[in-house]
This record gives sequence, structure tokens and C-alpha cells, in this order.
Amino acid sequence: MHKTEQYQSTASRAAPVVGLGTVVVLALVQFAAFVDRAVPSVLAAPLKASFGLSDAQLGLLQGPAFAITYAVVMLAAGHWARRVDPFRLMAFCVVVWTIGGVIFALANTFPLLMAGRMMLGVGQAAFAPAALIVLGSPGVLMGRSKALSLFTSGSASGRSGALFLGGFILFMVGGQTVFGLEPWRSVSLLLVAPNALLVAGLLLLSRRTGGWPSEGASGLNDALGWMFGKGRAILSLFVVGSGCVLLVQALGAWMPSLLARAFDLSVAQAAVTAGGIVLVSAPAGHLTAGWVLARPGTRPARIIAGGLFLASAAVLGLNLAPSPAFGFAALCALVAGGGVAAAGSLITVQPQTPERLRGAVNALFLATTSIVGVGAGPWITGWLSDRQSDGGGLVSALTLVVVAVSVMVIPLALLGGSRWKSPAHSQNGTV
Repeated sequence: MHKTEQYQSTASRAAPVVGLGTVVVLALVQFAAFVDRAVPSVLAAPLKASFGLSDAQLGLLQGPAFAITYAVVMLAAGHWARRVDPFRLMAFCVVVWTIGGVIFALANTFPLLMAGRMMLGVGQAAFAPAALIVLGSPGVLMGRSKALSLFTSGSASGRSGALFLGGFILFMVGGQTVFGLEPWRSVSLLLVAPNALLVAGLLLLSRRTGGWPSEGASGLNDALGWMFGKGRAILSLFVVGSGCVLLVQALGAWMPSLLARAFDLSVAQAAVTAGGIVLVSAPAGHLTAGWVLARPGTRPARIIAGGLFLASAAVLGLNLAPSPAFGFAALCALVAGGGVAAAGSLITVQPQTPERLRGAVNALFLATTSIVGVGAGPWITGWLSDRQSDGGGLVSALTLVVVAVSVMVIPLALLGGSRWKSPAHSQNGTV
């Protein structure tokens, strides 16, 4: 039997049913992943004060320190993740990134902070391909676009959760040490503590499914060969997705600092305010992308371009904000637009890719967008901010990043997107 036919036969014979409960659990783990990922953003001010860091160094912690190991390990995970039970793999990943979070919280030097972030990247990298194996399987009852939008909403909510929880804990400790630890260290440890419950939940799902069937899916070489052969239409989507993630990561990493500097808020006030903005706006953007793209006839390029256009208009409005309320509204629109564009990109990758290659292509897509978006977005914004002499350096830097991304990506999406298949074509697991 041909390799492709054998894979398709195995997948159709043994695909487990993936109900709403499983999707919600994976969204919760994604929520926790982004809570832990956002810690340097929440605690940027005390980190800066404790270690004497520049904005560029803070950008390194939020971007490259995490993204380099994240991308490398993700490529490996995309190759072999289908050969093991994804729920057990995800449980192991949570343990690994929790250890990285503890190292970060207890670090007393900048290199140790970097090491903790790198280990966080290792754990979270293998989690994403494993989760996408489950959410991209033919057994997803609610359809792939909606399931993926719920999953990515967990990432958006996770950023807000980190800001809310971190800000609340900072309010409660009032600048005092807790068990001999500085407040920012206490916040870091408390944010990773609930991960033990997630490990237990993932292991329970593994037992309930009886173990996920091992699949002999094609590896990275096959995926690359297809992408540069019959699948060339997806290459423009890789560039578009990288730009969208860069915009989202730049905003997410620096929003608390921007609020503190531009509107004279305390660290805790800035964290809670940013959390409220993200909590409302980011899931709205992600869910809008998922539900709209699930409708037959929807052109994904227009949805992505529309999200970027909204983000550009919002960041320009932020520069002209006559009051804090207007500035907060502009940030809401900026977060929502970025969410529509980023979620739309990931959702649109799925119907472009043959089933046997989807795990490897997803890994390549996530690694690429992480290197470009997560690795470069926060650092570039911090580097640009360091070179501004006025007090509004972060606003100016973020504006440059958002406008530059939109000017480059919107035309590419509209031109290259004419060849992209609508996600509505794969709602029942077909391509």
C-alpha cells in the first residue's frame, strides 16, 4: 500500500472524537502557557530596576531568549510528535516549562533570567504541535476553524490573565517581601503554581482516550518538498503570519510599560489596565476570525488584511489620544485587529495542507512565526524605544512597528491570498 494511502486509512479508522470539553482543556493549557510567557512583560519595571536592564535587554528576555529554543525544539517536535500520545507529551511539556519559570523567578543574574526563558521555550515549543494534532484531527466535532479560534483565544486570554493576576498580587503584597522574596519573584512563582493541575488534567484525558493512535505522518523533509513544489501558495501565508505575530508580540510585550509611561500609572495599575484591555479585545478578535472563516465563501486574505488595517488605524489614533480613555479605546482596537490577523493566519494554514503533512507544516509555520514575531517583535520595539529621546518613546516605537508591518503585509495578503483555500472547506476534516 502506498505511504499516503496507508496513513489516510489509519487516520480515518482510528481518529478519536474531540469534543468541546477537550478543546476547552487545551485552551486552558494555552492560557497558562501565555500567562507564564508574559511574566517579563508584567514585571518589566521591577526587573529593570532590580537588574539595571535597558529596554533592549528586556526585549531580549521577552523575545529571542524564548523564541530561539522555542523554534528549534518545535521543528523537532513537528517531526516526531505524531508518534507519541499527544496528551502525555503536553503534560511533560507543562512540567518542563514550569521548571523554566521557577529558574526565572529565582535567578540572581541576567544570564540566569535568559536560561529560565530558554527552558520555558523548550517546554512550550513541543506543546503547540501536539495540541494542533488533536485540534486538527478529523474527529473535532465543532469544526477546525472554531476549535482553533477557541484555542488561540486561550493565548490572548493568557496575556490578560498574567496582567490581571500579576497586578493583583503586586497590589496585595504592597512592595513587601514574601517569604524573603522580592515581590516580582513571588508573582513569578505564584503564576506557575497552578500548572500542576493542568498536568493532572492532561494525563486524565490520555487515560480517557485510551492513548492517541500513533501515526506514520511525513516529516519535515516531505513538508519542505511539498511547500516548494505543489504547495507554493502557502509560502506567502508564512510571511503574512510572521508579520501578524510580530505585531501582536510587540504590543503584548510592551503594553504595560507603555501604559505606565504614557499615562503615569503605577506598575500594578498598568498591569491590571492592560489585562482588562486584552481580556475583552483579544478573544473578540480571535473568535471573530474563527467564526467568520467558518462561513463558506469567506476569503481569508480579506479578513487578515482587515485586521491589520484596523490595527494601523488604532495605533495612529493612540498617538493622537486627547485623554487616557481615548488611548485605552485605541489600544482595544489595536489588540482586536492584531488578534483577527494572527488567528486568521494560523486557521488559514490548515486547509492549504494535506492531512499527512499537517503536523510538520504547522511546526514549520509556528517556528517561522516565532523566530520572526516572538524573537524580533519585542526586541525591535525596545531597540527603537531606546533611541527615542522623548517620554513617548514606546508609543513612537510601537507605531513604527505596526505601520511598517501593515504596509508590507496587507498587499502581500491581498495578492497571494487569491490562491488560498477557504478554511470552511475543511470543517469536517477534509482538505
